Amino acid sequence: MLNRFVKSEFGKNVVTLMTGTTIAQILPVALTPVLTRLFSPEEFGAFAFFASIISILLVFSSGRYEQAIVLPKEDKDAINILGLCFSLLGIMTVLLYAILFVFHNAFVELINAPALAQWLWVIPLTLLFAGSYRILTFWSNRKKRFKGTSNSMIAQTTGRITTQFAGGIAKFGLLESWKKLTAFFGEMFNKTYVLPQGIDPIGIGALVLSLIVGFFAGTLTLLIRFIRDDRQLLQLVSLKDMKKQAKTHDKFPKINAFHALTDEFKNVGVNTTILYVFSESILGFYSMTFRILRAPLTVIGNSFAQVFYQRASELHANQQSFLYLVNKTVKRLFLIALPIFTVILIFGPDLFAFVLGEKWRTAGEFTQYLTPWLFLNFVISPIQQVAIILNRQGSLFLLALVGNAIIFFSILIGSFVFNDIKTGFLILSILQIFYYLYVYLWIRRIAQKAH
Repeated sequence: MLNRFVKSEFGKNVVTLMTGTTIAQILPVALTPVLTRLFSPEEFGAFAFFASIISILLVFSSGRYEQAIVLPKEDKDAINILGLCFSLLGIMTVLLYAILFVFHNAFVELINAPALAQWLWVIPLTLLFAGSYRILTFWSNRKKRFKGTSNSMIAQTTGRITTQFAGGIAKFGLLESWKKLTAFFGEMFNKTYVLPQGIDPIGIGALVLSLIVGFFAGTLTLLIRFIRDDRQLLQLVSLKDMKKQAKTHDKFPKINAFHALTDEFKNVGVNTTILYVFSESILGFYSMTFRILRAPLTVIGNSFAQVFYQRASELHANQQSFLYLVNKTVKRLFLIALPIFTVILIFGPDLFAFVLGEKWRTAGEFTQYLTPWLFLNFVISPIQQVAIILNRQGSLFLLALVGNAIIFFSILIGSFVFNDIKTGFLILSILQIFYYLYVYLWIRRIAQKAH
């Protein structure tokens, strides 16, 4: 079975993306024990808040039209969607700078995060690179350049993690002396090593800049290939055709964007609730939990999701059923994820304490409560794109509202009723089991009726 999967076109594309993604994750995973000793939970918490702002703005940056790039049969239509995406992204970037120029001080007071005040000015630039990377990734997948997509992941991750590492070293002034640097690495894994606390300007700056550098590196990798192979298609771009494609795929900004927006508001709501009820350190533990648990999602799940979306879209455009693809994808992801998440479920606290330092044991305890939810999210999320392909985005949006409400209110109940975040995580995971089972059955049903 495994041999047949690897030899199939779908399997080869998944393996190509997984190979690049795995390489892209080796450096972050290898450096995570170092980074958790260079940056404090408070700094990771503030960075998580900054990243959530970018995620929300990314929803509007190109109207979610980038997801439509894969759908048309003709490149002429696809290149006009790409032109539409970059036009909207450019307008959004300029508009953000104008808004910040007028309301910067008001935003500083609103977010109540003094450490991020000076970094608000880089939000538009970060968004420009993040949006460009996302748009070009969908174009690369449309052209089945999964190796190129894979290389861009490596470039993005390498740029991000290298900046974080260099910034963390600079934060402690270790670049000034080779002797101090070697002494630091010799002592940092000792039990007597005191982990950093609080927010240092250099520390939060390095984390924020790492996001910009990472997206820029990934964008540049994809842009070079696009200019080399596809620049002639730009002659087909016109305002008339961009308007036509905007109207044809208008459900993306009308429905899909609000779907994504609710996802991001849920994330911000959860982060804000944890920050308000507990502390920046608890938010840092929570963000680190996601950072670790989503590693297998990034390496494997995203690879399956991108190849599945391209292949299912192609089959649907040619009036062919893709129900078999849905079933096989879920089965393969389940078998892959089960051993990974089982180990995390059983040994989470000890693994976090051993690898990241004893202070991070709390994050390991969080993993035990969140693993059931993220396991099902890993298995089911890739096939939810069926709703986009079949133009059932409205129904998917309503389902997402239910899922997000479960997450948000579970955290609220744990925080305000029980004053125990772990209880909130437990409620969340139990309810998500029933939610994802329903989503899976619904996806199978609409896929079966498609053809």
